[in-house]
Amino acid sequence: MTPESTMNCGNDLLVDFPTSRRQGQIFTVESTPSISTSEEQTNIPLSPSPPVKKKVKFSEVADMTHVDFPSSSELRQRWYTADDKTRFKRILARDVRRMISIVSSTPGECLSTEVLEACVGIEIFLSRDLAQRTREKRARHMIGVLNESGRQGRSERIDDERLSRVSEKTSRWARDRAFELAVGYWELFREMAE
Repeated sequence: MTPESTMNCGNDLLVDFPTSRRQGQIFTVESTPSISTSEEQTNIPLSPSPPVKKKVKFSEVADMTHVDFPSSSELRQRWYTADDKTRFKRILARDVRRMISIVSSTPGECLSTEVLEACVGIEIFLSRDLAQRTREKRARHMIGVLNESGRQGRSERIDDERLSRVSEKTSRWARDRAFELAVGYWELFREMAE
């Protein structure tokens, strides 16, 4: 999607979501999360969020197809091999090196749309410090969710809503970063289109 086509879609979204809906019933559910008393065990302050209206659709028809388990040779053809994964890592490393070279040697106002588009998704790799901080935040997120899951398992009291809130809280940085990147790219593309 080019910046020009994005600008002409009639809204401020980078992605133009389809407006068509599937046939089926729509259910509205009021959800109010409950708070457990073990906030201090996860060291994550959890505050109740306001009630959220959620829309759930159920199709009136569901198709199920029985598929035989694939043979070993079929599995090898369908899934990425260790060599494929190694090749993907090499390609990513090559692309990151190329983008670092281009971005560091080109003034920001001279970067083309193609260069900016090539940076989408690899931003964290353009700086070793940012890549390291991202790895640490991902690890803290995983540890927070696993700790809460383990605590619930030991107490034999499963609270999916609390686990969801812990996950939301420990991954907020990723959503904030994605939002900031989207806004930044949108502003750059808009400026380039003018």
